[in-house]
Amino acid sequence: MSNVPSAGAAPDADAFLQFLVNLVNNGSQIESIGVTLQMGGMLVSGSIVSGADYFDSFAASFTGSLETVDDTTRKTVHASLAELGDVFRLPQPADPLPNYIHLADALFFTADGTPIAGQPTLWRGRTSAVDGFILGRLQAEAAS
Repeated sequence: MSNVPSAGAAPDADAFLQFLVNLVNNGSQIESIGVTLQMGGMLVSGSIVSGADYFDSFAASFTGSLETVDDTTRKTVHASLAELGDVFRLPQPADPLPNYIHLADALFFTADGTPIAGQPTLWRGRTSAVDGFILGRLQAEAAS
């Protein structure tokens, strides 16, 4: 058997979307890119951010919710989570392309654009799970 996909096989991920993720991950002058992703019958809309920014924000949000934990433990957990973003603080190679996309201020919508209740949040997903995308973000008020 061959590992070469057949001519009609779908690619694992959209190389153009992966290129945009790499632009942001590389810490260039582009800090974020507004996108709306179509994924399995729903829409996810937010701003592509670097993996480093994602894990820094996740660490702050998560440890901020640990109200019953002592300060030393909270700082240790924060450092451990933020450390997951360290790989993104280094220049990202052009190959292999990124397998994950990180969004800030993500909102969720049904396929027809109806907002799904919730506050803007951090979101992480596989680039291979994205069926399609557009540049620009949906707004909950505009979609309803």
